[in-house]
Amino acid sequence: MTRLRLVFLTISLVVVVSFAGLLLAAKGEGEELFRALGNLAEVVHLVETEYVDELNRDALILSLDAGIVESIDPWAAVVPAERAAEWEAAFEARPAFGLVLTSRLGSAAVRAVLGGSPADDAGLETWEVIERVDGVYTRGRPMWQIRLELAAHERDGEDVLLTVVDRQVDARRDVTLRARPWVPSPVEVEARGDVQVVRLRGLPRGTAEELAERLDPDRSVVLDLRELVWGHDTEAVAVADLFASEGVLAEWSGRRAGSRVYPATADEGDRSLPVSLIGPETEGPGEILAGALQRVGAVTVGRTTVGHAPYMQFVSTDDLALWIPVGRWQRPDGEPIHRTGVEPDEVIEVEGEAEEGAPDRALERAIELATPSAAGDAAQAA
Repeated sequence: MTRLRLVFLTISLVVVVSFAGLLLAAKGEGEELFRALGNLAEVVHLVETEYVDELNRDALILSLDAGIVESIDPWAAVVPAERAAEWEAAFEARPAFGLVLTSRLGSAAVRAVLGGSPADDAGLETWEVIERVDGVYTRGRPMWQIRLELAAHERDGEDVLLTVVDRQVDARRDVTLRARPWVPSPVEVEARGDVQVVRLRGLPRGTAEELAERLDPDRSVVLDLRELVWGHDTEAVAVADLFASEGVLAEWSGRRAGSRVYPATADEGDRSLPVSLIGPETEGPGEILAGALQRVGAVTVGRTTVGHAPYMQFVSTDDLALWIPVGRWQRPDGEPIHRTGVEPDEVIEVEGEAEEGAPDRALERAIELATPSAAGDAAQAA
């Protein structure tokens, strides 16, 4: 038994060190990371030799996941090789029950809710903590495991009971996610005079095509990206491409993964540039889209975005698959979106929490800028 335990310890450390280079490319802070890896080796060794009970392999794998990879990036995951295909399929599809997960206070949390979904029906709100899923605590569990669990329940037509703690972490309630057929409704359109306000709450495959069909050529456009968190990076580029016929739309680069530039494609349509509306909840695909529109000259209004837009890929060995950032999407000025965010051309500050029914000053300003007469005046001034 001792020999088996030593073999397991060696394999664990080899796996950690074998991914060190990949983690370096994702984090870019070599000395600190290697120091952390050294500390990890010491901790595993002490637990292996001194802990009162037999070391639990599954517990160690979970701790490696939560302690290393998810600390590098909240979207990252360590997935057993036999479940990598399942994870890729879940990532490609829309989030189960329309619930986009993140972590908060060591537990799962609501990052976003897709319109028309069971999560939307249940009244879940951003940043609420999901304490339990079907009675099992989420604290310390890797996000990929919870995501696949929810996907399996939805696929099998099974309802899910969540115990949810509100944003202020002072009230708890039970919420049921109903397993029912649904499709994402990411595009919400509202006519405001001569302006078409388009609210994007997700970017599943086909969003650009749907948007192209719904855009009114006789109205200018405001794209509201303030709640845009989930979607496919390439779909963000495709939406931006609807409004541009030349120039570079987006770019990502990584230390080992190289880089890629996404040029605009010729468009037979005649669409004016939209006014983009962004805020501190805009993340990932929303930031890629906002940055792409800025590159081609669209005006952006609101507040600075989250600053989290990694380019993710699977890297793997025979036993493990890591879903990690291998590159970073860039802002129009060539700097990474990471930690900096996309900055608006015109800042609209919001004092505290907007009261229910209060005017949406950022939206009102975006509509004002998109109104044809105002747009014409701005063009003449330029």
